[in-house]
Amino acid sequence: MELEEVVKCPADMSKCQIYDDYIRLKMECERLRKLSIKDELTGYYNYSFLMNTLSCEMERSRRSGLPTSIIMADIDFFKRINDRFGHESGNIALQWASKILKKTIRRMDFPCRYGGEEFLFILPNEKLSNAVKMAERLRQTLETTPLILKKCPVILTASFGVDEYNGYKNDTTAGFIERADTFMYQAKQTGRNRTCYDKKRLIPESQQISLDERVALLQ
Repeated sequence: MELEEVVKCPADMSKCQIYDDYIRLKMECERLRKLSIKDELTGYYNYSFLMNTLSCEMERSRRSGLPTSIIMADIDFFKRINDRFGHESGNIALQWASKILKKTIRRMDFPCRYGGEEFLFILPNEKLSNAVKMAERLRQTLETTPLILKKCPVILTASFGVDEYNGYKNDTTAGFIERADTFMYQAKQTGRNRTCYDKKRLIPESQQISLDERVALLQ
């Protein structure tokens, strides 16, 4: 245990009640810290963490010129799961979907529960084109991995909205999220199980500047 390596009994005793109490207190503090930033049902980061982290990433983009992208995802026809199988099965479906989606993103990304059956993924240092590809991988992974509820295979799909912030203009976290949310609703309105974004902002691969080139230009 890492805590045991940091602090030892001051009297160097093999059995020390004060030391044992200290370890238990530290472990409880760590547990409470995780609970304060995590959604209990899905294990994703909660809304408060989302807003704080996205604000920090946008500030980093303003200073560095390197982009931050977000993906908004909403499970399609989720009410049907609750109506057919019950609310507990709905919770199981949310846990399952969050687990499947988390396996697809990068370790540096932040999976967050925005509310209800909506998720928001923060992708640091990621441009729009790559974020769109990520959203498509998430969509396809969910669509092709059936969930078993009460011995019945259930295909879950989700609608995705993607947007990028490059730091070149003033913006707010609320405005950034609202744009991604608008694209997500566009996906809902045009048939669901699809990814929507601002196609006019998607620069052809041959014209895109790499992250290394951006950094060099800023130096």
